[in-house]
Order: sequence, then C-alpha cells, then structure tokens
Amino acid sequence: MINDLILKDTMPDEWAGIRDRLKMRILENLGKSPVALEPAKAQFKELEKYEEHGLTHIKIKYHVFADEWDYAVIILPKGLEKTGSAPAVVTIHGTNHEVGKYGVMDPVNTPRRAYAIELAKRGYVTISPDQFGFGEDMKTKEGKARFADFYKNYPDWSLTGRRVLGHMRAVDVLDALDYVKHDGYGVIGNSLGGQAALFLAGMDERIRVSIPSTGISPFATNAYRLVHTAHPIHPHEAKMLEKNGKSPWELNEMLGLCAPRALLLLEPFNDKYNPYTSVVYDCVYSAHKVYALLEHPERLCFYIHGDSHDTVDSVRELAYDYIDRFMQ
Repeated sequence: MINDLILKDTMPDEWAGIRDRLKMRILENLGKSPVALEPAKAQFKELEKYEEHGLTHIKIKYHVFADEWDYAVIILPKGLEKTGSAPAVVTIHGTNHEVGKYGVMDPVNTPRRAYAIELAKRGYVTISPDQFGFGEDMKTKEGKARFADFYKNYPDWSLTGRRVLGHMRAVDVLDALDYVKHDGYGVIGNSLGGQAALFLAGMDERIRVSIPSTGISPFATNAYRLVHTAHPIHPHEAKMLEKNGKSPWELNEMLGLCAPRALLLLEPFNDKYNPYTSVVYDCVYSAHKVYALLEHPERLCFYIHGDSHDTVDSVRELAYDYIDRFMQ
C-alpha cells in the first residue's frame, strides 16, 4: 500500500514543510553519515587525460570525506573551446562490479549504456563516477569485503547513504569547473544507477533533470532484496521489515522530493528484477499529485516499455530529448 504524500485539500504553500519532513525522515533512515549530506567545496586531482571515441576524457579522483576518495571520468564535448561552457550530466553505472564507471562510456561493449559518450556527442560535459564498492574500489578490496569493512567502521550508516554522498561530491566537482554551466545539472542511470539517479535528484536540488531507468523498486514488493543479504544497502529498512513487515519510508516519497524539477522515469513491465509493476505505478501516481499541486505536471513523465531491464536505442533517444527539453 502506497500512502499519498498530500491530502486532497493540501495547499501549494504547505508543500515546503511537508518536503522538509519527508527529507528528514529519509535522511534518518539512510543512516548516520560522518559528514552532512549536502554540497561542499570540491577537492579533486586530475590523474590522466586521453582521447577516446573522438572525445577528450579526463580521469580524476575526488575527495568524499575523511580519507575516502572516489574516481570519475569527465568527458568533454567537441567545440567546447569555442563555446566556453556547456551543460553537464552525471551518468551513473549499474551493478557491474570491477567495470564501474567505464560501463557508461563504452559504445562497443555496452552500447545500450554508453550514456556518457552519447551525451557528450550531443554537446554535454559528462561526469561518470564509480559507485562505492565498484570500479576502482575493487582494485583495493573485493566488494563484499569492502562492504563488511564499511559496516564495521560505520555500523549506523548505509551503502546507499555513502553512494549518495559520493555522487553529491561529483556534483561539487561540476560546480568547480569553469567550462560547465552552473544553472542545474542532469543525471541518468540504469538499474542500480537508476536508483542512484533518483536518490541524487531527491537529495540534491542542483539536479535540474533526472532520468532513472529501471530504478524504481518499491520496498513494499522488494523486501527480499533488503533482508536476505549479508550486507544490505538499506540496513535500517531491513531491520524494520524483519520486525514488522513495514518499511519506514517508500520510494514515492523520494519521487516527491524531486518535485517540481524535471523527472523522466523509464520502467519496463517485464523486468525480472522488479516484477511487481503495479506498485511502481502507484508510486508514480502519488508523486504526480505533488507535481500537479505545484502546477508543473509536465515535468513528471513516465515511459513504460516492454524491453525488460534495458535502454534500447529509441528509449535512450527519448531520454536525451527530454534532457535537451529541460536543460537547453
């Protein structure tokens, strides 16, 4: 059962207070972060600059907190030296272990996930970070061992909270680049990357347009993912589900936090990883009421397809057109 975010008589000026309460509850359930989950001044180092697929790539490492650094690749569009600056999009990979960030910039081996390359060719600066526990992280310690260490050091935090923080720090990097337009950014991802795109947009208002693909897996119908794993990405939700079968929050609330900024959801009705699509529809309809309340129903779009856990060519083209619509 998905509870509505607003009542029939809720007034537009009441939403700010409702949103603050929703965000506070979600932050509490993401766990106790050692630093505030908010924008900060970027610290980053350029590691390598190279040409690939006709585009300039810049590999960087950037500071997250304490002695933790994440890695990312920035890709520059052609003609940037003439225009001076370009809009930017964060492109987030899914569950691909050691491949990490390179999974969204490889049109040869992962052509349906090469968002970073395709968007750069459309004139965007892209930044593709490794999600915590993937990519460069795997070179120091295999994922499960890395997660075990994480919960040993931060037993009251969550993998999701850590990943959101890492992605916010990637946005901090965009804020610091003089060749990036700083009037709001885009974010896109598939699967775990789709969830990350939604969570980043919900938590960071610098995100102007978000496109989560196959990323809406409501806790109500995906409890097994939270409970039956050695290192759950949402420990608090897992404990609550084990205790009484109820999660302390639901994904329609994260969708609501994005309102009234642009949000395009790409969801299949034949996703083997999330077969209970009717609850996804309920989440989106609940969020739609908030967008309507704020008089921007056109900024929430929902594309339902039958291409399973994927973004085929026509779907990616739809996504890129949506980014163009709200960022150019």
